[in-house]
Amino acid sequence: MANDAAVARAKERLEAGRAEILARHRAGVGGQDVVRAISALTDLVIEELFRTIANGASSLALVATGGYGRRELAPRSDIDLLALLPKQRNPQAEAVAESLHRALWDVGLEAGYAARTLDQCVQLAREEHTIRTALLDGRLLTGDASLFKEFERSTITELEQRRVEEFIADKLSEFEARRTRFGGSVWLLEPHLKQGKGGLRDLQAALWIARVRHKVAGLGEAGERGLLPSREVNATRAARDLIFRLRNELHYSTGRHDDRLTFDNQRKLEQQLGYQDDAQQLGVEKLMRETYIALQEIARASDALIDRCAVEDSPKNQPRRVQKPQPIDNAFKLWNGRVTVNDREVFARRPADMVRLYAVAETHRALVYSYARDLLVQELQRLDLSSDREAHFEFWQLLIREGDGSALIPLHELGVIGSLFPEIQRLRARAQHSLYHVYTVDTHTVFALSRMVRLRAGAMAEEEPELTRVARAQERPLVLMLGLLFHDLGKGEGSDHSKRGGVLVQAYAQRIGLDPSDARDVEWLVLAHLRMSHLSQRRDLEDAQLIESFAKEVETVDRLEMLYLLTYVDMASVSPENWTRWKAHLLRTLFDKTHAALLAQSAGAPLQQQSLEARRDRLAGLLVPLAGEQANLAREFAKTLPARYLSITRPEDAARHLKLWAVAKRTGFAGELHRARSGETDLTLVATDRAGLLALFTAALAANGFDILGADVSSLEGGMALDTFVVREPGGAAPSQARWELARADLLKLLSGAEDPHKLVQKRLRRASWASSAAPAVETRLRVDDAGSREMTILDVTAQDRPGLLHTIADALHRANVSIEVARIATEGNRATDAFYLRDLSAAPSLGKSSKIADPKRRSEVVEAVKAAIASLAGRT
Repeated sequence: MANDAAVARAKERLEAGRAEILARHRAGVGGQDVVRAISALTDLVIEELFRTIANGASSLALVATGGYGRRELAPRSDIDLLALLPKQRNPQAEAVAESLHRALWDVGLEAGYAARTLDQCVQLAREEHTIRTALLDGRLLTGDASLFKEFERSTITELEQRRVEEFIADKLSEFEARRTRFGGSVWLLEPHLKQGKGGLRDLQAALWIARVRHKVAGLGEAGERGLLPSREVNATRAARDLIFRLRNELHYSTGRHDDRLTFDNQRKLEQQLGYQDDAQQLGVEKLMRETYIALQEIARASDALIDRCAVEDSPKNQPRRVQKPQPIDNAFKLWNGRVTVNDREVFARRPADMVRLYAVAETHRALVYSYARDLLVQELQRLDLSSDREAHFEFWQLLIREGDGSALIPLHELGVIGSLFPEIQRLRARAQHSLYHVYTVDTHTVFALSRMVRLRAGAMAEEEPELTRVARAQERPLVLMLGLLFHDLGKGEGSDHSKRGGVLVQAYAQRIGLDPSDARDVEWLVLAHLRMSHLSQRRDLEDAQLIESFAKEVETVDRLEMLYLLTYVDMASVSPENWTRWKAHLLRTLFDKTHAALLAQSAGAPLQQQSLEARRDRLAGLLVPLAGEQANLAREFAKTLPARYLSITRPEDAARHLKLWAVAKRTGFAGELHRARSGETDLTLVATDRAGLLALFTAALAANGFDILGADVSSLEGGMALDTFVVREPGGAAPSQARWELARADLLKLLSGAEDPHKLVQKRLRRASWASSAAPAVETRLRVDDAGSREMTILDVTAQDRPGLLHTIADALHRANVSIEVARIATEGNRATDAFYLRDLSAAPSLGKSSKIADPKRRSEVVEAVKAAIASLAGRT
């Protein structure tokens, strides 16, 4: 039994050793050196305790399992120990095992501890594959060596010889389930360094499978046996070392077992590991770029090793004896259902076949054989495809054909696209530190290209019928695809990435000899790729001047259609949640209006628009059959609607709004929470119009935890206002009816004057349990646009989205004696990008004069009032 002095010595040794290892870590020692040092220190402490407790008389074996058995202990890792007891009951051995367990806790080692006989270990290994896995990593620390040898023979030998297929099937199932649970992508905003794709568990699973299949003991032996190319072994070792280092720092910085790179943790690691901001990139983006590259290397090596050991080399699947090769062409053949090369000189003879390999695999709906993949990677190291016009032609063919886009991802991951386009390779794994940009720049580009291929092939016709029609009608698809490929490649080269991207297009056109006319349109698409998303979400689409100006900028219907398609694919590929029904409708409205303007301009005639009365009559004709006994009210309602409402509102939504308007006419207020079929939730509020009404509406919503993702504000004739908000609860769920009822009660108090909006918001936000976000900060920027509207001043606001932000802005504008005529509200991740069309109420405008905020001093006052209000909100939340 350990005495107090022995425990004290062990504790002192442990603390001193940990301090020394931390100092080495801070000095920049590699991640693997640190985890091995922690494991060695733990070995030393445990062995000394064991010798003191056993006093030379114990017949048990002390076995390290799991990560400890692999010598991969991170600073806060659990210690997995097995006290292996002899077959025959031995009270002395059992007493030693029990005393050691207590001593470990006294010393401060958190141990996952088990004391079992050999027979118990064998039985549990047969019943549970996770225990079998832990035993694979078993390592004798001290004690009875002969007992440990018997343990190896009884468990691991049996596992490797008799249960290989069962074990591999279990590991593959576990592998896929884990990736699904933790996110099947290395490009997550907050990756999990252990359990996520490309994390440490991926490589461990692959090595477990390789061990039971081929009895290899690690990456080095996998390389020696030809299971992985030497380049891949070296790259994976370096990647694993970085992940170990990041994980070690996470444990040291947080003081706990934390393996997830949350935004908060990213900032901690950025500071502790010395990543510095520069003019091109934030320090945290440099950190994440290196992380993503490492995760990608580990994921690629793990997948390749599993593919060879679990599929290609499976006894159930022996291609050399079962099937003869099926020729495809002079370069490739099908072998056992996989595409491979005819000989090892294929890529040396014609480098363009590196591109065609995966195009052929996509055509045959087959995987690429590992030998062909390794040969491609090997040849790519010595070849440069950037000026190989034949290779670029093959890539163009891949982009414009009717495929499913699946070939693009492996071509990117293996570096083929990077060799074709150094412009993309420069941005490999370049992170964008925001909630809006889920993927790195290069991955976003490849995902966008793949989506466009599917759209043009008709694979998305059910969900996007109109966009599919436009896409399939394109006569110059290569221009569209190259515009999409280059649209973000100017990032990291200064503030205006669109302009820099245009320069890159010019250089590419000269390098490859692209048709000059096509090159001009590709360049134009890159320069203009943000225009339609900006105009559709942040400008008044009823402004005829805006539409005419944009039509002149576009010049041709061909360009408009390509920009429309590019904008959709760009927005939809930013993140899974970014493309919404609201954004789709706004973008389509801009497209339709500009299309009509272009047709009018080409005919040399002014744009013919239906009169406001005609448009109202048309909507009334659609509403009357739906209104039943309210047919007269439907006509009356239609006569109050502004042109803007008529442009962007669907008839089915207008029918719902009619009922609310009829109630509000009688009572002064009506509202409805509506869940659309698309999954979005709309909240429509109708009330007697007044100055500051938007501030009242948004106060009630903020106080009751509504996140506002989009909004449209309409003032109707007859003194009513109809505002529609796209809303959700914090965390992304659809708001409940109960939450809406609470907000409705607050709204009635605010409208009656029984509650002060500012006090209500402050009271509720103080009481709310919303945690302060660890998301990346968004710089507050305000910009006055005096040219975008003839009659109103436009204020563009970009700020970090917070509870109460829209209320804060609306309240500040109201207090500044400014009227909000149009509000275009949009949220991109945690970034609010809002636009407000304003009239100055400080002095009644003279007849015929603009009601813009004309005085520069007055504009400055308004901007400063809003800026101060946002800063005050940031300080409170």
